[in-house]
Amino acid sequence: MNQTAQHTPERKQALLRTKDACTYLGIGRTKLHYLHETDPTFPRKIRISPRCVGYLKESLDAWLTALEKGGRHA
Repeated sequence: MNQTAQHTPERKQALLRTKDACTYLGIGRTKLHYLHETDPTFPRKIRISPRCVGYLKESLDAWLTALEKGGRHA
């Protein structure tokens, strides 16, 4: 039997660094920071190290979907 059919690699969540998250959302760093500080529905950042943070792409997608369905506007 084909081994690739038996073994499916574990799916990992993409972590977008701040610059990449801004590009993905089409906003600037200031707006990203503003959303993080003022919008309780905005995904929380993940601290990788003292000077390195990121956002889960899956969480950003869920937030965008909620906005499309009539949630809070950015």
